Amino acid sequence: MNNSKGITLIELLGAIVLTFIVGSLVFSILIQSIENYQQSELRSKAQTDVNRLIYNLTNIHQSSQVYTIEQSTESSLTVTIERDETTTYEFNGHPFKYELTIDGSNVSISEPIALYFQEKPSYSLSVTVTQPDNPRFNSLEITTNISRITPAGSGENE
Repeated sequence: MNNSKGITLIELLGAIVLTFIVGSLVFSILIQSIENYQQSELRSKAQTDVNRLIYNLTNIHQSSQVYTIEQSTESSLTVTIERDETTTYEFNGHPFKYELTIDGSNVSISEPIALYFQEKPSYSLSVTVTQPDNPRFNSLEITTNISRITPAGSGENE
C-alpha cells in the first residue's frame, strides 16, 4: 500500500516536537529578556535615588553651617538642619538598603553624624545600594565629594 495523499503519524509527531522545542526556546528568551529589563529598571531607579540624595545633601551642605545625618531605617535617612529653626529632610529609598559613609565613618541607626562647615568645608561621600531580597541585583556604589567654597549665607542669590 502506498499512501501519498496524507502525512504519517511519525511525521505529525515530529512536527509537534519541533514546534514545542522552538516555542520553548522563544519562551525562555522572552522570560530572560523580561527579567533583564526588570533588573535594569531597578538599577536605574537606585541610581536616580542616589543622585537625588547626593543632590539634596550637596544643597544642604552649601546652605547650612551645621547639620546632622542619621539613618532612620535600612532604607531611609534623616538630615536635621540647624538654623534659626530646625528643619528636617527625609529620604526614603525603599525597597533598597542604603549605606552612607562620610569621610570613612558609616552613618548608622544608632549613631548620627554631625557635620560642621567651620571644621571642614569638604567631605568625602560614599553611598552603597543593595537589595537583600534580590540576589540578581548587583550592589551599586557611588563615591563623590561635597564641598563649599563660600560660607553659608554669603552667596549672591541671598
